[in-house]
Amino acid sequence: MATKEAYQKKLEAQLKEWDAKLDQLIAKAQKATADARINYENDLESLKSKRKTAHQMLVEMGKRGENAWEDMKDGAEKAWDEMSKAMEKVAARFK
Repeated sequence: MATKEAYQKKLEAQLKEWDAKLDQLIAKAQKATADARINYENDLESLKSKRKTAHQMLVEMGKRGENAWEDMKDGAEKAWDEMSKAMEKVAARFK
């Protein structure tokens, strides 16, 4: 079983990685044609929303005690999994 601190650090590192990838995708979208940019912007807004949800779960987890955070772990893993899949899907469209 992971400790709360180790788990949070892992999630924080993943958020930073996603932020960097999101910045790359935003840069690509800005270079796209007008029609493509509309689709990209919709995808990016969805990613930003999922990222915000993941961040909020991380913040809430930080407020929990050492034992109580375990209750949130499943929800956090689900949010992280959704974000990861969405990021992969959008990144594939940008290729």
